[in-house]
Amino acid sequence: MTTSIKPASGQAKSSSAPSHWRLIWAIARKDLAEVTTNTQFIVMSLLPVLIFLLYRLMVAGIDNSSALDIAVFDQGSSQLVSAMQENQALELHIVASEADLQEQINEGEMSGVQIPANFDADLAAGLKPELKIWLNPARGMSGETAVWQRFVEAEILRLGQQTLPAQVEWIELENNSFSTETVLDNYLIIIVLTMVFFLTGTNLVALLVTEEKEKQMGMVLMNSPANPYHIALGKALAGSVAIVFVLSLVILLNGGLTGNWPLALLYLAITLPVSLGISILAGSLLHTSKQCNSWLGVGMILFLIPAWFSTLLELPEPFGTIFSLMPTHFLVQGLTDAFNSSEVSAANGRNLTFWLAFMMVIVAITLWRLQQNPKSIVASR
Repeated sequence: MTTSIKPASGQAKSSSAPSHWRLIWAIARKDLAEVTTNTQFIVMSLLPVLIFLLYRLMVAGIDNSSALDIAVFDQGSSQLVSAMQENQALELHIVASEADLQEQINEGEMSGVQIPANFDADLAAGLKPELKIWLNPARGMSGETAVWQRFVEAEILRLGQQTLPAQVEWIELENNSFSTETVLDNYLIIIVLTMVFFLTGTNLVALLVTEEKEKQMGMVLMNSPANPYHIALGKALAGSVAIVFVLSLVILLNGGLTGNWPLALLYLAITLPVSLGISILAGSLLHTSKQCNSWLGVGMILFLIPAWFSTLLELPEPFGTIFSLMPTHFLVQGLTDAFNSSEVSAANGRNLTFWLAFMMVIVAITLWRLQQNPKSIVASR
């Protein structure tokens, strides 16, 4: 469904035209109406969300994330262990030594408990034996951990028949480094977020431009008070609304962002004009939606995949060096550092600088193209 932008009632183009903002918003509103009613655009917009949900469903089917992993070193035969084994929300990993316990806590990324010998007897005698427990937040299961804490305290009260008969030392481990699971989740969210910009966003806006060329709507728009710059900005605004909506949906489904999320949002903010600049530029150069689906789609895949692989894998030379020089490498590497650490490193500052410079280049090229051939945004010839 494509509608036209008509001059205000009783006004010629040479008369008092609507404000620039009203023209831009009218074009954006028209394009948003088409995006929300065109099946192709809806599927294109929601494809990254579907991929993200599919991954979540697959992970949920493989790993029961509701079970809290706990390493247990029982120096005696405490009934506390038996009680925890009966709790379906806990997954116990019995170890034979204190060294194995520390290894599971540090490398297995799980909570741990060390129960001394004669623990139950000391409880019954009214003594206060020491029970050492490590709380590991690496799995991000704070709610389950809190439930486990209350469960342990209730069991101790039951065993001792008195008010808190044990000296329980809760040691909350600092989460200075992210677990392998968290890093993998962040890597996959980066893939989805970059897909929103460079597979969904760029194709969406470029298709809005090329479809109007095919339907010869360019002359209708040009006969309205709008000029090519209004049209380009209107389509960029419509694309921005669509991209931000899908990004917000993915982030909400992910439960937010980890690490230095303000820095991550800064990267995403810089990426928006890059995506819009590429889409407007491609729309002005391509003539049909078929060209847009084929050439731009392939181009964006080649633009993204090397950055994904160079971040996840150690590539042999010269591919490692070549891929590390691609602009999207700085974006993916910067987002990876931001999500996996709360600190801002020198490398992240360099990535941000290069990505910001690339954004300025793309915007400058797009503006130059529109200045050299303004009608290329509305007509093929």
